[in-house]
Amino acid sequence: MIYFQRNHTSPESQKGFSLIEVLIGLVLSGLLMSMVAMVLGQSVTNNEVVRSSAGLSSRMFTLRRILHRDLQNIIPGRPLGVEGNGFSLESTHNVMLKGAGPILINWDFSSNMVRRSEKSSSLEFENSFFLMRGLKSWGIEFLDANKNAWISRSQLAARAMSGKSVIKAFRLTLKFEDGQDVMIVERIPYVRG
Repeated sequence: MIYFQRNHTSPESQKGFSLIEVLIGLVLSGLLMSMVAMVLGQSVTNNEVVRSSAGLSSRMFTLRRILHRDLQNIIPGRPLGVEGNGFSLESTHNVMLKGAGPILINWDFSSNMVRRSEKSSSLEFENSFFLMRGLKSWGIEFLDANKNAWISRSQLAARAMSGKSVIKAFRLTLKFEDGQDVMIVERIPYVRG
């Protein structure tokens, strides 16, 4: 005959977790998970800031490079025209048609954007492209070669009528909506005001 024996164990000898221990474990794991989430969230935010900063830096480098080439290839003796929304010049630097000859280039700073357009009536060619967004304001000053002093665009316009002003360089200030200010100083060869 087979006898079954019941194993009687007391509650003190049973192994396991009490309700309080389980609750404490849940609270601690919840705190740990929230700290990990905060660290990951900050990491993602930092990554986005670095990417946007690198993107702005890259776009600013492109803007400076194109502007520099426009100015270094300016047609000798031609004026630099300054309007309310930007400035224009004649240059042999052409982004789309290499070596196409002199073209009219217009830098436009209206509508919170920086745009550059190029046009040649003799080639029946016109091209425009957008460089940057988020422009809050812009300003331009010119280095007068005769006085060796910076003058505003309104002073340049007043002097240009007399034909006595020769400019050596300009200082372009761009202020963006994100609070970043950029100043570009470029030498201008051959230009009369």
